[in-house]
Amino acid sequence: MFSSLRIGKLGLCTAGLSVLAFCGSPSFGGQGPAPSDGSDLSGPPEINIAYHAREPRRCKAVATPPTHSQLVPLIQCTMEYEAASGIYLVQDVMAEISTPRSFEANLDSNLKEIDIASPIYPLTGSLKVYWCSPVSPAYPAGQGCRVSPMPEAAGKCWKTTFGDWKCNLTGPTPYSREKLPAPTTY
Repeated sequence: MFSSLRIGKLGLCTAGLSVLAFCGSPSFGGQGPAPSDGSDLSGPPEINIAYHAREPRRCKAVATPPTHSQLVPLIQCTMEYEAASGIYLVQDVMAEISTPRSFEANLDSNLKEIDIASPIYPLTGSLKVYWCSPVSPAYPAGQGCRVSPMPEAAGKCWKTTFGDWKCNLTGPTPYSREKLPAPTTY
């Protein structure tokens, strides 16, 4: 009697889980998986000891036009770099993607490695730019960055001649603040 009761409960649990699985599927009207934070494109941040900051973000190649959840990591991966004079990082990125358009030489010829036969996706949004110096007596830990907000930024996502996608976002910086800590997260 107890084994048949257990089998009945097991069958009921299995049926319930199946219904929940279908309800979460976008093809069945559910919400599906939670939006990505982009860690699937780049992994977790790594710390650069010289700056007490995270390293510039590096993404895996994206071979299809970016989704909304891929915009922030692609913007960071495209724009961030380390130079002899400092590290350039972007934070607090908010971006919206628009409908695609064709290549226009006067607007798009400055996009690195652009595939002119592929669509370009205009972007609008905002971000903060960090320009950080290595930790030193002149720039103690926690005080080595100049931060410039870009509250009204515009940019683009484009396909490169290598077949991957890049995105950027830039705009005017109404002011900058100095002696701020470097970001350690994305």
